[in-house]
Amino acid sequence: MGPINVDDLRFLLSVAETGSTLSASKALKVSQSTVSRRIAALEADLRIQLFDKRRSGYVLTEAGAALIAPAQAVRQAVDAFSKAAGSLSREISGTVRFTTNDVLANMLLTDLTIRLKQVHPGVRLEVDTSNLLRDLANGEADVALRAAPAPTEAGLVGLKLVEDYWSLYCSRSYAEHNGVPKGREELSGHALVGIDTHVRGRPIFDWARQHFPPEAVLLRQNSVPAVFASVRNGLGIGFYSEFIAADDPDLVLCFRPPVPPAAEIWLVTHERLRHVPRVRAVMDVIREVVRRKLDKECELVHQ
Repeated sequence: MGPINVDDLRFLLSVAETGSTLSASKALKVSQSTVSRRIAALEADLRIQLFDKRRSGYVLTEAGAALIAPAQAVRQAVDAFSKAAGSLSREISGTVRFTTNDVLANMLLTDLTIRLKQVHPGVRLEVDTSNLLRDLANGEADVALRAAPAPTEAGLVGLKLVEDYWSLYCSRSYAEHNGVPKGREELSGHALVGIDTHVRGRPIFDWARQHFPPEAVLLRQNSVPAVFASVRNGLGIGFYSEFIAADDPDLVLCFRPPVPPAAEIWLVTHERLRHVPRVRAVMDVIREVVRRKLDKECELVHQ
């Protein structure tokens, strides 16, 4: 006998209780063909005929009838497990101090809060979006989401969530009125949003200094959030994080220059907190929210 898909027992019990695959499909909210297929798969795994298929419906064979009580016991055990797991989730409670930058907070905080309330309603967030890098080792925060290299401070543990490429974007309104450049040779015909020349050390800004025609630079900003805001508000074309722009319908990708990722996004905590239930819960939800964001980014890239 091959391995049994325990979930197939739901279909066995429903057909036995209702007497037909049609009624079972309505009870389980699946198609009738799905019920028939799952019953056939269970019979194949068990190498036992569970039902006689008659015009009046499905009737348990002697062997099928003998398996009903054990199947009910499995269902009860699964229900008990689900209730226990749900109870544990509800019991996770307390406050988690979460720090990140303004840009990442604006992108993720709403989805993070909604999802956290759904799965761990007893957990509360204290959010710090200061530009200062909080000291997790000294307890200034519990969890950090950083656009930075891998953490090197003693005692910190982290997970790299994504390499973030920055590309040239414009707003949808700008694109409708001015078109979209598809290469650096087309930039001279557009309004460009630059960044102050004192901001150095990032390949994307070095690329901009080399390839942005000076006469096309409409304005320069002195911070990344200001550049993002100017692009999104339709003032011109400028660099924008692909990760942050992925599901924003008001942004249009122009092209990605041949430069390495502008940043890495790291989820970080201290090793003494990594197994604390409320901290683990927040980190798991952040990973889930970011994964959904990345899935949307992949969909857009392949469209």
